[in-house]
Amino acid sequence: MNKATVFIIALLLISLHVQSAGIFVKNTFYSQSLDQEKPYFVSLPDGYKEADTVTKYPVIVFLHGASVDAQDMVDLIEPVLNNPLSRILFQNIFKVIFVIADGSAPPYQGSFYTNSALYGNYEDYIASDLLAEIKSKYHTYNARQKWSIMGHSMGGYGSMKIALKHSDQFIGVASLSGPLDITYYDEILPLVLAENGDAPPYNFTYQGNITKLVFSMAGAFSPNTTNDPPVFFPISSDGTVNQEIMPQWEANNPINYIREWKGNPKMAIFFYCGGKDGYKLLPENQFFSDTLDAYQIAHTFVEDPQGDHVNSLITSFPQGLNFLYNVMDTATIVTEPSAITEFNTRSNFVFPNPVRDRLYLSKKINDARTSISVLTVNGSLIKRYTTEQVNNGIPSENLSPGVYFLSVQEPDRGNQLYRFLKIY
Repeated sequence: MNKATVFIIALLLISLHVQSAGIFVKNTFYSQSLDQEKPYFVSLPDGYKEADTVTKYPVIVFLHGASVDAQDMVDLIEPVLNNPLSRILFQNIFKVIFVIADGSAPPYQGSFYTNSALYGNYEDYIASDLLAEIKSKYHTYNARQKWSIMGHSMGGYGSMKIALKHSDQFIGVASLSGPLDITYYDEILPLVLAENGDAPPYNFTYQGNITKLVFSMAGAFSPNTTNDPPVFFPISSDGTVNQEIMPQWEANNPINYIREWKGNPKMAIFFYCGGKDGYKLLPENQFFSDTLDAYQIAHTFVEDPQGDHVNSLITSFPQGLNFLYNVMDTATIVTEPSAITEFNTRSNFVFPNPVRDRLYLSKKINDARTSISVLTVNGSLIKRYTTEQVNNGIPSENLSPGVYFLSVQEPDRGNQLYRFLKIY
């Protein structure tokens, strides 16, 4: 994701032109794992007072994607949070300590938040150094039940990997368009070959969006610092996957950590992927979901048929944010090592949110007696819908831009309101 793309996303997210205020504060600290000073940005919750050392707040750590840094993410998010309509959608970010870490690292597009001889020990920097820094500087809970981690793209990979490997530190994780089965090459291999001549023998060079991504991943998973380029590239000159390199990648594959974690301690998992993802990540996310199912581990997987890799942040970011906030908000802090943390994921929601043309409910409505309506923020009825219409997606292209409620009144559960934002 380059800086021009980040700017485009900001334009898509902002429906009103507003002057950005400084919601995020930049800090730097010395990371022992990296042996260097690293920046991070923090947004403090409404009502936070430095002098009040009694009140504690939950924490969400956010990991950005490849080819950008933490400052780029702040430049994207701050204008959005200053938008009056967007503040409704992102209201839960003002209830937590929200930390944007920096995972940028030369010579390629980013560290993939992995301990690497080329990039440095970026996993330890996040899981150990940064968490200790936040706990020492801010009024946080020490208990894992109030800590979550999320990220997009490279950060989606990093957040899932770190959460599964360090599950004793997080109660929730949200991966947004992240590669979660990094040795699955069926979809991406033809794209790499097409960028490098489309005929053997191949001489892979650092060019083309997909090839650059693979070089960046190789820097994390199969570095070779004595060579130029400084990686063991995972594809051979004949155009096949190099099976000698794959064990190094498998050692860093999030899907493999499921069998080590096996759902204990309990952790809430959310991940999103779009059907139009340009990096062909949907099969990886589907395999990840299937593996969780095989271990009977509850999770929320949102497959957005129209979602792409970058612009889908307009949909996936608030979903992941709200999911994690609800998990931490309802989690019970326990101190006994053997105790099972109880939490309610509140996984029912509408998506995409904001919406352009069609709105979906995350759960299927089976009872025909259910009453479904779209309301204005003042409660005025706009239109009623049948359960069949809701299950197939509610047309919303004729709604004017603004905030609305979807009212779902089930016979045995009462009325539930889902707030959503309609954009152009």
